[in-house]
Amino acid sequence: MKYKNLPDLFFKKSERYQENVLIRYRSRPSVPFIDQTWKDIQTKIQEIALGLKKLGVKKGDNVGLLAITCHHWLPCDFGILTLGAVTVPLYHNSNTETVSYILEHAEIEVIIVHNKIQLQKIRSIWKSFPNLRYAIVMQDQGDIPSNDPKILTLDELQKIGREELARTGFGVEGFVNNIDLDDTASIIYTSGTTGVPKGVVLSHRNFLVAALSFYQYVPLEEGFRMLSFLPLAHIFERVASELYGIDQGVIFSYCERVEYLPKMLYDSQANMLPVVPRILEKIHAKILLEASKKGPLAEKIFQSAMQTGIEYAKKKLKREKISWDLELKYNLAYNSVLGKIKAKLAPNLKIFVVGGAPFSADISYFFFALGFNVIEGYGLTETSAPVTVNPPWANKPGTVGLPFQHFDVKIEEDGEIVVRGDSVFKGYYKDPQATAEVLIDGWFHTGDLGSFDEDGYLRITGRKKDIIITAGGKNISPTKVEHEILKSKYIAQAVVLGDQEKYLAALIVLNEPEVEEYLKSKNIYFDKNTNLYEMPEVFNLIDEQIAINNRSLDRYEQVKNFHILDHELTIDSGELTPTLKVKRNVIRARYPHIIKPLFNKPKPETELEESTSQ
Repeated sequence: MKYKNLPDLFFKKSERYQENVLIRYRSRPSVPFIDQTWKDIQTKIQEIALGLKKLGVKKGDNVGLLAITCHHWLPCDFGILTLGAVTVPLYHNSNTETVSYILEHAEIEVIIVHNKIQLQKIRSIWKSFPNLRYAIVMQDQGDIPSNDPKILTLDELQKIGREELARTGFGVEGFVNNIDLDDTASIIYTSGTTGVPKGVVLSHRNFLVAALSFYQYVPLEEGFRMLSFLPLAHIFERVASELYGIDQGVIFSYCERVEYLPKMLYDSQANMLPVVPRILEKIHAKILLEASKKGPLAEKIFQSAMQTGIEYAKKKLKREKISWDLELKYNLAYNSVLGKIKAKLAPNLKIFVVGGAPFSADISYFFFALGFNVIEGYGLTETSAPVTVNPPWANKPGTVGLPFQHFDVKIEEDGEIVVRGDSVFKGYYKDPQATAEVLIDGWFHTGDLGSFDEDGYLRITGRKKDIIITAGGKNISPTKVEHEILKSKYIAQAVVLGDQEKYLAALIVLNEPEVEEYLKSKNIYFDKNTNLYEMPEVFNLIDEQIAINNRSLDRYEQVKNFHILDHELTIDSGELTPTLKVKRNVIRARYPHIIKPLFNKPKPETELEESTSQ
């Protein structure tokens, strides 16, 4: 291992890059970027570490970090780690119930929060946590209480650190040298789709092995520009962006809100963006919608160019011979249509790194046609994220790539993926029983189902706990069925149901802009007061779409009934995890009045055939 621990990683890189820009951010969306050098951030880390020490934080203490992804995150994270303390990240949209649980379970005495909104969550429950000694607020807009000695701003904490350095003359080298590779670096509470959060204990070794392994398949150039907007409380962004980016000497730009992403993609001149599939699905839908608004002729030209681009991308990715006429057609399509879309969207972007949920190969080909490389991978919090990834030079859409060299990966008889390696977690915090259930003879049982193809690439087929067993005894992955349904441009979200039922049904959320364009094209009247989900024409459209997508499924996997919801499933409503996975137990508990009638249809003939043929 070339680094002694995580702080050693930062400080060694900082010695090399000193005056180079490390962080770029904006105080508001349309103002110029503010640049901070490696030296600036090194100073800030040292001040935060010494300030925390003065407040009584010591090696092994758990320190909370409740914030959005922003330019303060990295120095706060490393300020905690530099003391040998443990960063406990919390999602910024966690409700007070979740915050309370983590504060108590992790025995947090000091927490760093983003702004007044997050501070209010802490203040509303502070009386229940007498051991919580300090809350430190990153963003002070003159709205932070100044008469409470337990509340400090980040500037005040840094001032304490500067005074401590001036008083003692000692920096942080002694703390860094005292941190062992196998010391705990972070406890990450999984959002989970069921039950209370579990604290995943990760060591400095776990993080370093995971982060540095990216170089095997996704080497970056020094000075690469990384746009960071996914939650840094999640393992994916923290390892693939923050830690790997530090090792590679990248420049970080931060996008604090998803609605700023289109502008930041362009303005930041980003070369790489870690994303979850939902983001690329939305960009894909927007491009299609804009093309449809330009009139029949322009849309026809776009569709022809995209068809050529996808044909070219498939052959290139499959390393098949590309004929001279296809090469010529693609160059023409790219120069006249596709390249202009890329230039408008993100002219400097080279790589989308995709993880967190299943992703459509068709949408991958779409972005490849535009000139982007879409790298899909797979990992979990318990594995410090990356288990597999697609190498850019041997990319295979529809798979999550090849295992990293430090991992052994195999498929159990029941299809479960199990792994072992140096980045597998130490266990669940204060939960030896849950740890013993998933760590068996050195192998971590992921709970995910998958298979290897003939080239050794891994495919994910679903989650064991999500498997639907129909009344006919068929085992079905709802993820697979939802994946097919979401190929329709008119459907934004789908949740497939049917455990112990005679057939499958689905809850559907409309992609309203596309549905509106469809209605306009058919001269069907609607206005801003129309509830699209109640229109019979819309019901018929979705019925047709599901029938089309059913064709690629076995008969027992086909959706026989559906209901169109009147709202989107969101994180804030508690129906999605922070990484946009559906909380199926929440959906079932929240909508029984909608779900139960979906299964009152007569038993479909296809299901009768399947059940009697067993």
